[in-house]
Amino acid sequence: MKNGKQFIGMKVQITLAVLAAILLIIGMSLPARAGQHDPQTITETTPCAVCAMYPYRYPAWQSQVIFTDNSMAAFDGCKCMFRFLLNMQAFTQDHKADQVAAVWVKDFAAGDWIDGKNAYYVIGSTEMGPMGKELIPFATQAAAEAFQKTKGGTVAPYASITMDTVKPLMGGMHHMQMQHGDKPHSMP
Repeated sequence: MKNGKQFIGMKVQITLAVLAAILLIIGMSLPARAGQHDPQTITETTPCAVCAMYPYRYPAWQSQVIFTDNSMAAFDGCKCMFRFLLNMQAFTQDHKADQVAAVWVKDFAAGDWIDGKNAYYVIGSTEMGPMGKELIPFATQAAAEAFQKTKGGTVAPYASITMDTVKPLMGGMHHMQMQHGDKPHSMP
């Protein structure tokens, strides 16, 4: 009887190994879905979804939200992006929070697009963005902390940012606007 159970156990193991191999082959033959919600190009005419400035003018500060329908909302800084994400109904009737497929921000150290949900943000440093004080994204906590040591502020991961984080950054937005020739925009 023991040999019979061993034989059945071995058959189950072989069957599972074959099934795993088949699933691996099927998975490898499916079209790649990578890139479906990659960052999109922000053009000269793409306005910030919150303040209506043009993120194209501020490449180091750009951020964007990609929705499940692959449309994009662009921002001239993470402050506007978080205002949008935390109060979306005030800025769009076309999308809801559960339709956010990806959040992209520019790593302030490297200038590359990174996943905004995995980024670390320096909040309220002496570095001024297009609209004054900003949330400055970094790919790693170590990079954010190194920046914070020289420029001040606090470091926080994406998930801990709330409207209480963003509100203190709202003052002093005319500084960069006027430097770049933009007309000041009133906040909604």
